[in-house]
Amino acid sequence: MKTIYLAATPLLVTFLLLNSASLPQTALAPAQGTNAQGVTATKGWSWPLTPQPKVLRAFDPPAQRWLAGHRGADLGAHPGDVVLAPAAGIVTYVGVIVDRPVLVIDHGAGLKSSFEPVSTDLVPGSIISAKERIGSIGVGAHCTKRCMHWGLRLNGEYIDPLLTIRDARPSILLPLGNKGG
Repeated sequence: MKTIYLAATPLLVTFLLLNSASLPQTALAPAQGTNAQGVTATKGWSWPLTPQPKVLRAFDPPAQRWLAGHRGADLGAHPGDVVLAPAAGIVTYVGVIVDRPVLVIDHGAGLKSSFEPVSTDLVPGSIISAKERIGSIGVGAHCTKRCMHWGLRLNGEYIDPLLTIRDARPSILLPLGNKGG
């Protein structure tokens, strides 16, 4: 049963994100509140870097939780580049893990983003808005001087963060119409 859940997770996230208007507000509502600058948190997902970065390494989950894999997406970036919140939320972790600065944001509904290496002045409990500056690219780990790793978890399971910003709906071909015949 667990395997079915893991395989269906990207589809579930895509469905929830693309059909959020038809769901109760609590189903996808990020943390709400006002930060120190008086900005109110709202929902919405966007790239955490501008302009839209190149994806250097895509999400590549392992076959089993304990195996090696790439649990996120590496986005092209350089030390000092500004990092933006892809969606509103609350900062739940700021610190160094092994050799890199890490920032974690809880977006509500079981979704948590992690960013590394990202240096920040924010503290756990900070309420942030979508597209708000959350830090800058630091150094450390496999991304040093070339990228930022963006991880996303849904209820503790890693999922592809690019599902939140890329339109995964199928293309629909419409008839050209009847031209006199």
